[in-house]
Amino acid sequence: MRARARLLVAGATLVLAFAACRSRLRGDDLFRARREHARMRAAFAQLSARDPVVTEALAQGGDLVVGIRPALVQAVLREVAGRYLDRVALDLPLDAKIHETNEVEVGTFLGRIHAGDWTLDVTIHRVRGTLRAGVPHVSPAAGNALALSLPVRIEEGHGTATVHFKWESHSVASVVCHDFELTRPLAGLVLPRDYALDGTFELSAGADRLRAEPRFPPREFRIQVDLTPKSWNEVRAAIEEQDQVLRCGLGIDSDKLLATIRDRLHEGFDITLPRSIFRTVDFPAAVRQDVAIEDKRVDLAVRTHGLAITPAAVWYAADVRTRIEANATPSPSASASAGPSR
Repeated sequence: MRARARLLVAGATLVLAFAACRSRLRGDDLFRARREHARMRAAFAQLSARDPVVTEALAQGGDLVVGIRPALVQAVLREVAGRYLDRVALDLPLDAKIHETNEVEVGTFLGRIHAGDWTLDVTIHRVRGTLRAGVPHVSPAAGNALALSLPVRIEEGHGTATVHFKWESHSVASVVCHDFELTRPLAGLVLPRDYALDGTFELSAGADRLRAEPRFPPREFRIQVDLTPKSWNEVRAAIEEQDQVLRCGLGIDSDKLLATIRDRLHEGFDITLPRSIFRTVDFPAAVRQDVAIEDKRVDLAVRTHGLAITPAAVWYAADVRTRIEANATPSPSASASAGPSR
């Protein structure tokens, strides 16, 4: 691969050197230079025709073609994707709801009677958390794209919730068991869980950059939540406060009710990650530089215009523009290298 690169660079150098010196050549010198240039072009064509990778490079068009090993591009994209999806703060307005209702029967001297119904509504208002990325896997995909599979983990999550509990007494029980309702704002936790993000990055070339644009289809991820220990204590205290004579807590098992709430919270809710976390990545690819050749300054500009991914390499083609100006001022580095005059 390095030999092929040197071959391409030698060809490009030949073109630039010929362009820079053309204005200084006259008569026979110009004729000989053109003949030598044609001979070298023919030799280069013969060499490249026997090398499939060079042939593939020349098919890309452009004045200059750069080939990058796919493994290098994958490594760069792996590093970029891992970094920009790591430690991402999530703030998701859920307004997810849990609704549960149940009948309560109690034993009396008249036998078991329907004492009443309780209804539970839990609303998870908002969830905040941190998204941590693992080591992504990058592989070639159809077209000018690379497939990305990225393990992520939601951690350090918390949220806000409201619990509303309602008791309605029935029949004889209403004589000794009054209706009541309670509402409590609570704090919640997001349970850590691992997920996999799968999508592609489409690569394209512009005039001054190489772009990797994410294509991740919308999909739902299930998050599981819980209440903080303090919030569980508040719910238990509010329910057990009703466990008195002439109160409807007489027919309510607080342990069973809390277990029901916990089970429903652990079932989780489906969320969709915001599109804003998938950001386009631009790599600068334009080059502009000038160099002094004797008394002339050669202004060189390279601008990319095309890109193709093949099993051999990631190719991007560029147009090269030169402008030669006379009476160039020697660069400081050139003057320094010349040393003091004697």
